[in-house]
Amino acid sequence: MIKLVIRPRESMPWAQFCETSSKSIALDGFVVGGPQWDEKTLNANFDHHSGVVREATMSTSMQVMFAIKGGLMERLGGEATMFINDPDQDTSLATWLLKHYHLFDGTKSHPLINRLLALTDRLDITGGAYPMRLDDEILAMHSWVFEPYSELRTSGALATANETVMRNCIEAVHSRLNSMLMGQCGKRVLREDVTILHESRFGYKVLDETGGNEARYVMFSKGMNAFVSIVARVGNPMRYVYSIGRRSRYIDFPLLDLYEALNKAEGGSEPWGGSDIIGGSPRLAGSSLKWQDVVRAIDSRLESIHWYNTK
Repeated sequence: MIKLVIRPRESMPWAQFCETSSKSIALDGFVVGGPQWDEKTLNANFDHHSGVVREATMSTSMQVMFAIKGGLMERLGGEATMFINDPDQDTSLATWLLKHYHLFDGTKSHPLINRLLALTDRLDITGGAYPMRLDDEILAMHSWVFEPYSELRTSGALATANETVMRNCIEAVHSRLNSMLMGQCGKRVLREDVTILHESRFGYKVLDETGGNEARYVMFSKGMNAFVSIVARVGNPMRYVYSIGRRSRYIDFPLLDLYEALNKAEGGSEPWGGSDIIGGSPRLAGSSLKWQDVVRAIDSRLESIHWYNTK
Protein backbone atom coordinates (compact mmCIF):
# COMPACT_ATOMS: atom_id res chain seq x y z
CA MET A 1 0.00 0.00 0.00
CA ILE A 2 1.63 3.22 -1.18
CA LYS A 3 -0.13 6.35 0.10
CA LEU A 4 0.35 9.88 -1.21
CA VAL A 5 0.19 12.96 1.03
CA ILE A 6 0.19 16.36 -0.73
CA ARG A 7 0.96 19.53 1.21
CA PRO A 8 1.14 22.36 -1.32
CA ARG A 9 4.28 24.48 -1.14
CA GLU A 10 5.22 23.20 2.34
CA SER A 11 8.67 21.95 3.30
CA MET A 12 10.47 20.89 6.47
CA PRO A 13 13.93 19.90 7.76
CA TRP A 14 15.00 16.25 7.74
CA ALA A 15 15.07 16.03 11.55
CA GLN A 16 11.45 17.19 11.78
CA PHE A 17 10.38 14.73 9.09
CA CYS A 18 11.95 11.84 11.01
CA GLU A 19 10.36 12.99 14.28
CA THR A 20 6.86 13.09 12.83
CA SER A 21 6.77 10.10 10.46
CA SER A 22 8.06 6.59 9.81
CA LYS A 23 8.27 4.39 6.71
CA SER A 24 7.80 7.59 4.75
CA ILE A 25 9.37 8.95 1.56
CA ALA A 26 9.84 12.68 1.00
CA LEU A 27 10.15 13.71 -2.64
CA ASP A 28 11.68 16.61 -4.56
CA GLY A 29 11.92 19.37 -1.97
CA PHE A 30 9.34 18.38 0.64
CA VAL A 31 12.34 17.86 2.90
CA VAL A 32 15.00 20.54 2.52
CA GLY A 33 18.33 18.89 1.81
CA GLY A 34 19.89 16.19 -0.30
CA PRO A 35 19.22 12.44 -0.34
CA GLN A 36 18.84 10.89 3.13
CA TRP A 37 18.05 7.53 4.75
CA ASP A 38 17.24 6.90 8.41
CA GLU A 39 17.64 3.35 9.74
CA LYS A 40 15.49 3.90 12.82
CA THR A 41 12.40 5.41 11.19
CA LEU A 42 12.94 3.83 7.77
CA ASN A 43 12.41 7.25 6.23
CA ALA A 44 13.95 8.31 2.92
CA ASN A 45 14.44 11.66 1.23
CA PHE A 46 14.97 11.88 -2.52
CA ASP A 47 15.87 15.40 -3.59
CA HIS A 48 18.41 17.23 -5.75
CA HIS A 49 17.74 20.89 -5.01
CA SER A 50 19.43 21.95 -1.76
CA GLY A 51 22.84 21.10 -0.36
CA VAL A 52 23.98 19.15 -3.43
CA VAL A 53 26.08 19.60 -6.55
CA ARG A 54 23.10 19.61 -8.87
CA GLU A 55 24.65 18.32 -12.09
CA ALA A 56 26.37 15.53 -10.12
CA THR A 57 23.13 14.49 -8.36
CA MET A 58 20.42 12.41 -10.01
CA SER A 59 16.91 13.78 -10.33
CA THR A 60 14.35 12.66 -7.75
CA SER A 61 12.73 10.17 -10.13
CA MET A 62 16.08 8.63 -11.05
CA GLN A 63 17.03 8.38 -7.36
CA VAL A 64 13.73 6.58 -6.80
CA MET A 65 14.43 4.13 -9.62
CA PHE A 66 17.86 3.33 -8.17
CA ALA A 67 16.28 2.89 -4.72
CA ILE A 68 13.70 0.48 -6.14
CA LYS A 69 16.48 -1.47 -7.83
CA GLY A 70 18.40 -1.40 -4.53
CA GLY A 71 15.56 -2.99 -2.54
CA LEU A 72 13.92 0.02 -0.86
CA MET A 73 10.37 -1.26 -1.10
CA GLU A 74 11.39 -4.74 0.04
CA ARG A 75 12.92 -3.14 3.14
CA LEU A 76 9.68 -1.20 3.72
CA GLY A 77 7.56 -4.32 3.30
CA GLY A 78 5.80 -2.84 0.29
CA GLU A 79 4.19 -0.13 2.40
CA ALA A 80 5.10 3.56 2.53
CA THR A 81 3.68 7.07 2.63
CA MET A 82 4.95 9.54 0.04
CA PHE A 83 5.05 13.28 0.84
CA ILE A 84 5.16 15.93 -1.89
CA ASN A 85 4.54 19.69 -2.15
CA ASP A 86 4.32 20.11 -5.94
CA PRO A 87 3.14 17.93 -8.87
CA ASP A 88 5.91 18.71 -11.38
CA GLN A 89 7.26 16.24 -13.96
CA ASP A 90 10.01 14.81 -11.74
CA THR A 91 7.70 14.41 -8.75
CA SER A 92 4.82 12.92 -10.77
CA LEU A 93 7.12 10.35 -12.33
CA ALA A 94 8.72 9.50 -8.97
CA THR A 95 5.33 8.87 -7.33
CA TRP A 96 4.21 6.71 -10.25
CA LEU A 97 7.40 4.62 -10.10
CA LEU A 98 6.93 4.01 -6.38
CA LYS A 99 3.30 2.99 -6.88
CA HIS A 100 4.41 0.57 -9.61
CA TYR A 101 7.70 -0.51 -8.04
CA HIS A 102 6.91 -4.20 -8.59
CA LEU A 103 7.24 -3.62 -12.36
CA PHE A 104 10.82 -2.38 -11.98
CA ASP A 105 12.43 -4.28 -9.11
CA GLY A 106 15.20 -6.73 -9.89
CA THR A 107 15.93 -6.98 -13.60
CA LYS A 108 12.45 -5.87 -14.70
CA SER A 109 12.21 -2.81 -16.93
CA HIS A 110 10.20 -1.13 -19.68
CA PRO A 111 12.04 0.43 -22.67
CA LEU A 112 9.76 3.46 -23.15
CA ILE A 113 9.57 4.22 -19.43
CA ASN A 114 13.37 3.94 -19.27
CA ARG A 115 13.72 6.49 -22.08
CA LEU A 116 11.19 8.83 -20.51
CA LEU A 117 13.00 8.57 -17.16
CA ALA A 118 16.39 9.31 -18.75
CA LEU A 119 15.01 12.42 -20.50
CA THR A 120 13.21 13.64 -17.36
CA ASP A 121 16.44 13.17 -15.42
CA ARG A 122 18.46 15.30 -17.85
CA LEU A 123 15.86 18.04 -18.16
CA ASP A 124 15.17 18.28 -14.44
CA ILE A 125 18.82 18.32 -13.37
CA THR A 126 19.60 21.13 -15.80
CA GLY A 127 16.32 23.07 -15.58
CA GLY A 128 15.70 22.31 -19.26
CA ALA A 129 19.18 23.29 -20.41
CA TYR A 130 20.38 19.86 -21.58
CA PRO A 131 21.05 20.05 -25.34
CA MET A 132 18.67 17.89 -27.37
CA ARG A 133 17.05 17.55 -30.75
CA LEU A 134 13.66 19.20 -30.53
CA ASP A 135 12.21 16.77 -33.10
CA ASP A 136 13.13 13.70 -31.04
CA GLU A 137 10.10 11.41 -30.69
CA ILE A 138 10.65 10.83 -26.96
CA LEU A 139 10.49 14.59 -26.36
CA ALA A 140 7.04 14.69 -27.99
CA MET A 141 5.99 11.78 -25.76
CA HIS A 142 7.40 13.54 -22.69
CA SER A 143 5.40 16.66 -23.60
CA TRP A 144 2.19 14.60 -23.89
CA VAL A 145 2.67 12.63 -20.66
CA PHE A 146 3.24 15.77 -18.58
CA GLU A 147 0.75 18.02 -20.38
CA PRO A 148 -1.60 18.18 -17.34
CA TYR A 149 1.19 19.74 -15.28
CA SER A 150 2.29 22.07 -18.10
CA GLU A 151 -1.27 23.38 -18.51
CA LEU A 152 -1.67 23.88 -14.77
CA ARG A 153 1.61 25.79 -14.62
CA THR A 154 1.10 28.05 -17.64
CA SER A 155 -2.45 28.93 -16.57
CA GLY A 156 -1.09 30.40 -13.32
CA ALA A 157 -3.32 28.06 -11.28
CA LEU A 158 -0.35 26.12 -9.91
CA ALA A 159 0.76 29.07 -7.77
CA THR A 160 -2.37 28.81 -5.61
CA ALA A 161 -3.36 25.18 -6.28
CA ASN A 162 -4.73 23.30 -3.28
CA GLU A 163 -4.34 19.62 -2.43
CA THR A 164 -7.29 18.57 -4.60
CA VAL A 165 -6.04 20.40 -7.70
CA MET A 166 -2.54 18.96 -7.29
CA ARG A 167 -3.88 15.44 -6.74
CA ASN A 168 -6.02 15.70 -9.88
CA CYS A 169 -2.91 16.76 -11.82
CA ILE A 170 -0.86 13.87 -10.45
CA GLU A 171 -3.61 11.37 -11.27
CA ALA A 172 -3.93 12.72 -14.81
CA VAL A 173 -0.19 12.29 -15.36
CA HIS A 174 -0.31 8.79 -13.83
CA SER A 175 -3.10 7.87 -16.24
CA ARG A 176 -0.93 8.90 -19.18
CA LEU A 177 2.03 6.97 -17.79
CA ASN A 178 -0.24 3.92 -17.57
CA SER A 179 -1.11 4.42 -21.24
CA MET A 180 2.58 4.63 -22.08
CA LEU A 181 3.15 1.41 -20.18
CA MET A 182 0.52 -0.24 -22.41
CA GLY A 183 2.12 1.08 -25.60
CA GLN A 184 -0.56 3.72 -26.15
CA CYS A 185 1.46 6.88 -25.62
CA GLY A 186 0.41 10.07 -27.36
CA LYS A 187 2.63 12.79 -28.74
CA ARG A 188 2.43 16.54 -28.42
CA VAL A 189 4.29 19.26 -30.27
CA LEU A 190 6.29 21.47 -27.90
CA ARG A 191 4.84 24.89 -27.22
CA GLU A 192 7.49 27.28 -28.43
CA ASP A 193 5.66 30.54 -27.74
CA VAL A 194 7.80 32.85 -25.67
CA THR A 195 8.35 36.61 -25.60
CA ILE A 196 11.83 38.00 -25.01
CA LEU A 197 11.24 41.06 -22.86
CA HIS A 198 14.86 42.07 -22.37
CA GLU A 199 18.40 41.01 -23.25
CA SER A 200 20.89 42.11 -20.61
CA ARG A 201 24.40 43.28 -21.33
CA PHE A 202 25.42 40.63 -18.79
CA GLY A 203 24.24 37.89 -21.14
CA TYR A 204 20.92 36.72 -19.68
CA LYS A 205 17.45 37.03 -21.19
CA VAL A 206 14.16 37.99 -19.54
CA LEU A 207 11.35 35.81 -20.88
CA ASP A 208 7.58 35.84 -20.69
CA GLU A 209 7.18 32.07 -20.67
CA THR A 210 3.73 31.79 -22.25
CA GLY A 211 4.65 28.37 -23.64
CA GLY A 212 5.69 27.05 -20.24
CA ASN A 213 9.03 25.43 -19.53
CA GLU A 214 8.87 23.77 -22.94
CA ALA A 215 9.56 27.21 -24.43
CA ARG A 216 12.66 27.31 -22.24
CA TYR A 217 13.91 24.06 -23.85
CA VAL A 218 13.61 25.80 -27.22
CA MET A 219 15.47 28.91 -26.02
CA PHE A 220 18.31 26.82 -24.59
CA SER A 221 18.53 24.89 -27.89
CA LYS A 222 19.02 28.26 -29.62
CA GLY A 223 21.99 29.18 -27.44
CA MET A 224 20.50 30.87 -24.38
CA ASN A 225 22.84 30.60 -21.39
CA ALA A 226 20.91 32.26 -18.54
CA PHE A 227 17.41 33.57 -17.97
CA VAL A 228 14.81 35.19 -15.79
CA SER A 229 11.36 34.00 -16.75
CA ILE A 230 7.84 35.10 -15.81
CA VAL A 231 6.05 31.80 -15.25
CA ALA A 232 2.70 33.18 -14.10
CA ARG A 233 0.84 36.24 -12.84
CA VAL A 234 -1.47 35.73 -9.87
CA GLY A 235 -3.67 37.63 -7.42
CA ASN A 236 -4.98 41.14 -7.03
CA PRO A 237 -2.85 43.18 -6.56
CA MET A 238 -0.83 41.26 -9.11
CA ARG A 239 2.15 39.19 -8.03
CA TYR A 240 4.60 37.32 -10.22
CA VAL A 241 5.96 33.79 -10.26
CA TYR A 242 9.53 33.78 -11.59
CA SER A 243 12.05 31.13 -12.51
CA ILE A 244 15.72 32.07 -12.75
CA GLY A 245 18.51 29.85 -13.99
CA ARG A 246 21.58 29.17 -16.09
CA ARG A 247 22.82 26.41 -18.36
CA SER A 248 25.39 25.20 -15.81
CA ARG A 249 27.67 26.45 -13.05
CA TYR A 250 30.19 27.35 -15.76
CA ILE A 251 28.00 30.23 -16.95
CA ASP A 252 28.77 33.60 -15.32
CA PHE A 253 25.41 34.12 -13.63
CA PRO A 254 25.98 33.45 -9.89
CA LEU A 255 22.52 32.54 -8.65
CA LEU A 256 23.37 32.28 -4.95
CA ASP A 257 24.54 35.91 -4.99
CA LEU A 258 21.52 36.94 -7.04
CA TYR A 259 19.04 35.40 -4.60
CA GLU A 260 20.56 37.62 -1.92
CA ALA A 261 20.15 40.70 -4.08
CA LEU A 262 16.58 39.82 -5.02
CA ASN A 263 15.63 39.15 -1.41
CA LYS A 264 16.94 42.57 -0.49
CA ALA A 265 14.85 44.14 -3.26
CA GLU A 266 11.79 42.06 -2.34
CA GLY A 267 11.88 42.87 1.35
CA GLY A 268 9.52 40.01 2.24
CA SER A 269 9.71 37.29 4.86
CA GLU A 270 9.74 34.39 2.39
CA PRO A 271 12.90 34.27 0.28
CA TRP A 272 13.87 33.80 -3.31
CA GLY A 273 16.00 30.67 -3.47
CA GLY A 274 17.01 27.42 -5.08
CA SER A 275 20.19 25.74 -6.25
CA ASP A 276 23.21 27.26 -7.97
CA ILE A 277 21.68 26.31 -11.36
CA ILE A 278 17.97 27.04 -11.06
CA GLY A 279 15.65 28.70 -8.56
CA GLY A 280 12.85 31.18 -8.32
CA SER A 281 10.63 33.61 -6.47
CA PRO A 282 9.00 32.91 -3.07
CA ARG A 283 6.88 29.76 -3.40
CA LEU A 284 3.91 30.74 -1.27
CA ALA A 285 3.32 34.38 -2.18
CA GLY A 286 5.25 34.91 -5.40
CA SER A 287 7.04 38.21 -5.98
CA SER A 288 5.83 41.80 -5.89
CA LEU A 289 8.69 42.85 -8.18
CA LYS A 290 8.01 43.75 -11.79
CA TRP A 291 10.52 42.32 -14.23
CA GLN A 292 12.20 45.70 -14.60
CA ASP A 293 12.81 45.73 -10.83
CA VAL A 294 14.24 42.21 -11.03
CA VAL A 295 16.60 43.32 -13.79
CA ARG A 296 17.77 46.33 -11.79
CA ALA A 297 18.51 44.18 -8.73
CA ILE A 298 20.37 41.56 -10.77
CA ASP A 299 22.36 44.01 -12.88
CA SER A 300 23.38 46.02 -9.83
CA ARG A 301 24.71 42.90 -8.11
CA LEU A 302 26.47 41.62 -11.25
CA GLU A 303 28.02 45.03 -11.78
CA SER A 304 29.38 45.08 -8.24
CA ILE A 305 30.74 41.53 -8.54
CA HIS A 306 32.44 42.23 -11.86
CA TRP A 307 33.88 45.51 -10.57
CA TYR A 308 35.29 43.73 -7.51
CA ASN A 309 36.75 40.86 -9.57
CA THR A 310 38.48 43.24 -12.01
CA LYS A 311 39.62 45.81 -9.48
